[in-house]
This record gives sequence, structure tokens and C-alpha cells, in this order.
Amino acid sequence: MPVTAEPDPPDYRQDLVAHPESLAIMRRIVSAHVDLWGFRELADSVTLCAHELLANVDRHTGSPHCTITLRRRPNGVRVTVTDTNTDPLERSDPDWDAESGRGLALINGVAEHFGTVIRQGSKDVWAEILTSRPAALA
Repeated sequence: MPVTAEPDPPDYRQDLVAHPESLAIMRRIVSAHVDLWGFRELADSVTLCAHELLANVDRHTGSPHCTITLRRRPNGVRVTVTDTNTDPLERSDPDWDAESGRGLALINGVAEHFGTVIRQGSKDVWAEILTSRPAALA
């Protein structure tokens, strides 16, 4: 009987309302998927990026409705949050003494790459958190 490899776990996609009350649940879901995919050492960084992207939806877009997608990569995880606002991100130097406004700086410090794709009627904000080793070698 031929041996077949198990398929990779699928991407995770969730439509949600990004209110502060839902962020704790999403952090646990994100962390669990990162662990499932064999990137336990990235769990804190991926969770931080997901939290900040979701918090920005609630604070800056005018509508808390969004979609989060986690995509497993050979060497890490890509987090994408899609919202209904088509305004580009406003990147500025954060006021480190302020109570908020440091999210993009935190993402920039943790993610290997991050960016924005503006579409007709929506915007994707994404971050890739990578490791130096492929998950298959874990």
C-alpha cells in the first residue's frame, strides 16, 4: 500500500467584528494555529501582529467588520486583516509616551515584511513573521 503524506493544515480564515472583547479570543486562536503548523517559537510574534492589525480596524477604519486570514508558509506565517476602508495606512513616528499609536512600529519590529494592498472596496494589511528554518525540519 503506498504511503501518502498528510496534507498541510489549511489556512485559517475568520470573519469577525474587531472589538476589544473579541481580541483575547482571536489571540488564542492565532496562537493555536501557529503551534499546529509547527512554529511555536513564532506564536508570540504572530499573535502580537494579529492583535495590532485587528485593533487598528476597530480604532481607525470606521467599521469593525473585518476578516483575518492566517496562511502557513514554509518558513513562517502570514497574517492578513481585510477591512472595508480603502484609506492607506498612516505611518508616522510613534509617541512612545502615548497610550496608543505604536502598533505599526511594533509590527515593523517583529515582522520580516509587512504592507498594504488596497482593492476596490477593501484593504488588506498583512505581516509575515518568519523563522530561519522550514517547519518540515522541526
